[in-house]
Order: sequence, then structure tokens, then C-alpha cells
Amino acid sequence: MSTLNRQRDPALRVVSLLLLLSALGSLLIGMVRISFSSVFITELQRLPGLGTLPPACVNGGIASYSGLSLATGGAPSVNAACLTRIQDAAQAGLGVQPLVLVAVLAVLGAVGITVWGPRWHHLTSGVLSVCAAVLLVVNAPNLAQAFAAHFGHGASAVTSGPDAGLWVVDGLLLLVVVVQLASAGIAWARRALAPFDEPDARGSAKP
Repeated sequence: MSTLNRQRDPALRVVSLLLLLSALGSLLIGMVRISFSSVFITELQRLPGLGTLPPACVNGGIASYSGLSLATGGAPSVNAACLTRIQDAAQAGLGVQPLVLVAVLAVLGAVGITVWGPRWHHLTSGVLSVCAAVLLVVNAPNLAQAFAAHFGHGASAVTSGPDAGLWVVDGLLLLVVVVQLASAGIAWARRALAPFDEPDARGSAKP
């Protein structure tokens, strides 16, 4: 390994590790939000005497699943400002979501490789980070049935969508790859320019 690579490798490992650990910590933030569907809201508005839903229900959604709750099958965080009384909120747990669990394991694998990995750990941890980010995005739209059992209107009453935590985690994972690519690009550029610098260095050494 060249002197340049020896100098940049520890720093790159530290930066990558901090980003990966931040992504793991961000799994505690809501990643998928369950909301009333626009169809259901329109139906409510047509019924006499009901009026409209409270703004907290329209803007804040019904509940939110964190990455941790999706990976472990835990219950969602219910928006109490919208639903002050809900029975058996824990029953809204979906069970372990395989895609999210695999994504979490991929991030943990990237952490392990970054800390203890061999020479090509940058490529492996980068691939694992991208795979984890893609799996989280793929899983997000498939959770509308989570709260459907709590309403008589069936699955059409609710819809699911990405929450802030999804973008935070995916952004951190993709930033790992960006940092690694930028570091590799700088190292490549310096190696490419090295032959142009060597003649000057030799010339300056002459008396």
C-alpha cells in the first residue's frame, strides 16, 4: 500500500464508520407513515354532520413505524393528537419485515467490514450500504394494510408513505458511498499526476 493510501485509509474508515453508526441510530426515527387515504377523507366530507378530519390527522398521519419496529415486529408510534383513543395499538405491529431486517443486517455488516475489513473493505461496505438503502425504499410503499384492521372501511381507508427517517437513513448510507468514491477519485488523480511531478523533484535534487 502506498504512503498516500496508508494516510487516507484510517481517516476514511473513521468517516465511513461515523456515517454508518448514524444511519443505525436513525432507525429509531419514523420511516413509514400511515395516513388516512384521500378517498376516505372525501367520503367523510360527504357524510352529513361529520365535517372534516382534524388537521393533526391530515398533516401528521395516524401512526409511524420506525426502522427498528419494522425490523423487530414492534408496534408503531401512534399519533395521539389524531387518535386519542385507540384499542390494541400494539396489534398494529406487522411482525418482522424481512426486507428491513436484511437492510439492518447489511448495515451492521458494513460496520464490521469497515472496522475489521481487509484491503478492499471500501468496495464491500459501499455495496452493502447501497443494498440497504434500496431495500428500505422498496419496503416503504407496502405497509398500508398495517392500520386497515382498525377501521371498518378496509384497506382503502388508509395509505402508507415514506416518513422523514427513511430519507435520513438512506441519505447517510448513500453519503458513505459518495465519501468513498470521492476519496478514491482524489487518490487516482494524485497517482495520475505523480509522473509529472517526479521529473521536477529529480531536477531540483541536482546541484
